[in-house]
Amino acid sequence: MTVKNLKIDFQTNTTALVSQLLVGQEKYEQKFEVCAKRALINYLTVLQKSKDEPAVKKINESFDKSQQNFPLNAGQKITAERAAFLNGFAAHYLDLDDTQANLRGHPSAVIMSALFAVTTSKDEIKSFLWAFIQGVETAGKLGKVLNPKLAWRGWHTTGMIGTVAAAAAIGVYKRVNKKQLINTLSFAVTQASGLEVQSGSDGKPFNAGIAARNAVYAFLTAKSGINAEQDPFSNSRGWLKTIADLEIKPEQLIKNWLSPAEIEVPGLWFKTYPFCSAGMSSYDAARSLYAKGIRIDNCQKVIIDFPQEGDHALRYKLPRTGKEGRFSAEYIVWQVLSRGAVTAASFELLQVPQSFTALQTIFQRQHNLVNDSKDARPTEIKIMLKDGTKISKKVIYPEGSPRNEIDTRTLWSNFSKLNTEGSQRLRKLLDDELGKVIELIDM
Repeated sequence: MTVKNLKIDFQTNTTALVSQLLVGQEKYEQKFEVCAKRALINYLTVLQKSKDEPAVKKINESFDKSQQNFPLNAGQKITAERAAFLNGFAAHYLDLDDTQANLRGHPSAVIMSALFAVTTSKDEIKSFLWAFIQGVETAGKLGKVLNPKLAWRGWHTTGMIGTVAAAAAIGVYKRVNKKQLINTLSFAVTQASGLEVQSGSDGKPFNAGIAARNAVYAFLTAKSGINAEQDPFSNSRGWLKTIADLEIKPEQLIKNWLSPAEIEVPGLWFKTYPFCSAGMSSYDAARSLYAKGIRIDNCQKVIIDFPQEGDHALRYKLPRTGKEGRFSAEYIVWQVLSRGAVTAASFELLQVPQSFTALQTIFQRQHNLVNDSKDARPTEIKIMLKDGTKISKKVIYPEGSPRNEIDTRTLWSNFSKLNTEGSQRLRKLLDDELGKVIELIDM
């Protein structure tokens, strides 16, 4: 469904135009579905990894949900909105979930978490994947017009934009009409929130959880038949104007809808390690230097060079805890140059090692690089050794980025190692276009 094969009346308000693109027929290129399937495999893998984390267990217990299997949906002695919250919190807890460059955030943790929460025995996998594709499209298109201003203002885009994208996806999944979808989007934007300052704390996955929850609230409220403002994207006191002081023409938001699709271009990033995707190039560069024999003890100076604002999400130069270290290029590079890799345990420490803080003065950040591509994340590490030798390594497309992607076989392997039965169940479902999503609930 693209703008060019729809009769678009640009005199119609922006929200109505977006809704028109969302409620169209389920026609899309097969390659979009391939991308969505990869995202689903990765999402379920991340849930398997996070379900036994102490914080995930605690929050489940606080909602009287002692069972640790995910994903959750309504009907398991839990409401849909609570299921969405718990799914989202768990999916984003380790910061291993996928990211998208235009969104500047994490789409699957919110969108899939909300979709699973409202899943019933009638919902088919093909409809789930199509809804996810449209959710990512909404997230990417909104992110394209809102960012970087939204992120620079301190909003957590996963929470802000994710709420609206997930609400759009639910509307597609449940085949609501245009009027209901407009109301769903309107109820979503009035709830959308989340502060980036939560990065490095449990507040960050909380943002993802409430985004998924609020999307479900928006859908259920609209389903009841009550009405909200019919153009929440209006330039007059609307959502875009309020949160980013942004006024747009409708075509700015809907131009090239699914052509190419946001899920394909700029595409999704998949992670191997539990830290912010803005640090992925730093990690790969440090790994390369370590392989060449560079060790932190021999370094006099370590310069990490980014494009302007390329390290915006890496807000901690001297993190105090392991969680803050997920958002610190210095902490990531220090680990790699100390022992060749990062460890999951290092990001859970209540206090970072003294051996790291003692070397803080050797680290320096610069912003000399240029980045004109959304699928690139250029970072260069420049090192001066104690003997005066200089060496550097620049990475533009880190492992897991769309141009250096993790292959599908590896994604399957990662899931299978954690849940063999679940992996087999998913393979069977993805091979059956009429397969029911309910088969994936409570793995």
